Amino acid sequence: MMDSIAAKLARIVEWTMGILLAIMVVLIFTNAAGRYLFSAGFASAEELGRLAFVWLIFLGAILAVRERSHVGIDMLVQRFGPTGKRISLGAMNLLILYALWLFGKGSWQQTIIGMQSHTPVTGIPLAVYAVAGLVCAVAMTALFIIDLFRLVTGRVRDDELIQVRETPNHDDVLLATNGKAHVVHAPTENPQK
Repeated sequence: MMDSIAAKLARIVEWTMGILLAIMVVLIFTNAAGRYLFSAGFASAEELGRLAFVWLIFLGAILAVRERSHVGIDMLVQRFGPTGKRISLGAMNLLILYALWLFGKGSWQQTIIGMQSHTPVTGIPLAVYAVAGLVCAVAMTALFIIDLFRLVTGRVRDDELIQVRETPNHDDVLLATNGKAHVVHAPTENPQK
């Protein structure tokens, strides 16, 4: 049940990100075309585009946590056994939760401060920018608490013990030859004949 709720929320976040990206493209293109063709732009396009971009980044960070696609270094953790990996994952999640607490607290303070300040053209409170960070911190905290709960109760599979990877697909190897980068895919374990 929790997985289906998480999947639905992830889909909502993805759709929201798509809408924000479309808004950004339309606003920036319209503003650039208007300035170039008519020597007049849409005054609030820059502020609205910036706001959409901030929310897009923070929502993307939430999805990256859910999909475990944040970049990290796994060189040391890969050498650990299952127990070492579990301890490492637990310690890392606790440190991340502390960092998210600091980030959320700072975002909350900026939200309060931002209620008194407004953008010059649209008059939108600057708190709307800070709320994106607050939403991100709360959502990421929930994801890491769930992950920590799964770890403590023994529900984390062995392939989930490394939370971040140096490359998105650890079976791929990046080779650089003659100044050009090439991705070499490792052969699958069970090739089809």
